[in-house]
Amino acid sequence: MTTYRVTATREADWWALVAFDVVGREVASQSRRLDQADATIREAIALVLDVEEDAFEVDITPDLKPTDVSAGTLEALELRRVLAELTDRARRETPAAVAELRRAGLTVRDVAGLLGVTPSRVSQIEKRSSLASSA
Repeated sequence: MTTYRVTATREADWWALVAFDVVGREVASQSRRLDQADATIREAIALVLDVEEDAFEVDITPDLKPTDVSAGTLEALELRRVLAELTDRARRETPAAVAELRRAGLTVRDVAGLLGVTPSRVSQIEKRSSLASSA
């Protein structure tokens, strides 16, 4: 599925949204609040592409400048972005880690402790993996 990069820049009371490289051009829209940006830019991109709004992904990056907020705030925002990426990556890698650690003979409780999840979560992951492999 195609993912379009979108930059959200604060302009007065609005977020200016620009999607890059949508069939070789930029697509722009705007929203009052950042939580409305996804729906707003999806509608604009879908209109240009003549597709459904769920036919693609968008990756929205707010662009705040040091003149807008302090360096400490920018750093906090970047750290939270990195944390979200790492959390998503850990979530994707956890089933394989559970399987490998269990094959190595570790107990459910030991695996849970190593991965920082509950023993019941390890059991859920194992069950989901066995269902997926038998399908």
